[in-house]
Amino acid sequence: MSDTTTPPGPAQSDLAGLEGILADKESVRVLRYPHETEADEEGNTTEWHCDIVIVDDVPAAGFSTYATVGARGLPTNVTTPEGRQIRSEFVIVGRTGHRAMADVLDACALAVATGSIHVAPGAVIPNAVGLVDSGRTCEHLVLTPPFLWPDLEVVDESGGEDGTGPLLTRLQAVPITTAEMSFLVREGPDALFEKLDSADADVTNPDRPSVV
Repeated sequence: MSDTTTPPGPAQSDLAGLEGILADKESVRVLRYPHETEADEEGNTTEWHCDIVIVDDVPAAGFSTYATVGARGLPTNVTTPEGRQIRSEFVIVGRTGHRAMADVLDACALAVATGSIHVAPGAVIPNAVGLVDSGRTCEHLVLTPPFLWPDLEVVDESGGEDGTGPLLTRLQAVPITTAEMSFLVREGPDALFEKLDSADADVTNPDRPSVV
C-alpha cells in the first residue's frame, strides 16, 4: 500500500451507483491509491489503482462514508449459480476526520487483488485495520451487505454499458476485534452480527469494546 495518495477528482472516477449517497453534496473528494502487481514469471508487473470516494456527513452529521471506485475491475472468482461473474465494490463508515478509514478500505481492494479472500458476505479480512491503523481495538474486517445507507445501490445487474459485464455488488466492511473474529470462525457471521446488534455496538468506532 502506498503511503501517499493523489486526488484525481470526481470527474476522473466512475461514481455510478453512488448517487444515493452523493445527492445534494456540493463537494466530493477522491483519493487515488497506486499499486503494482507482483512480478510474473518473466518479471513483468502491472500498475493499477484504487480510488476511494469520501463523502462527509453521510450517513449522518459527524460521520463520513468511504467507498471504493474501480474494485469492480478485480476478479473475485465468485459467480452466480448461472455462472455469471460477480464483482464487488466496498464501503465503510467512520468518524469525520478519521481519514485512516480510506487506507483501511484500500486494504479491501488489495485483499481482492492478491486473491487472499473469498469475496462474499461473512468473509473476514484479517489485520486489514491493524496493518494501516495500528493500535485500534478492532484490527480486522468482516464483509456484510450494507445496512447504513438506505439509498445506496447494493446490486447492479445491468452488466455495464453493453449488458454483458459481471453482476456488481457492494459490501460493507465492518471492523471487528480478534475475539469477535474467532467467534465468527466458530459460530458464523450471523451469530456475530446478532451479538453486535444486541450490544448496540458502534461499528463506526474501531476502538469500541469487544462484544464477546
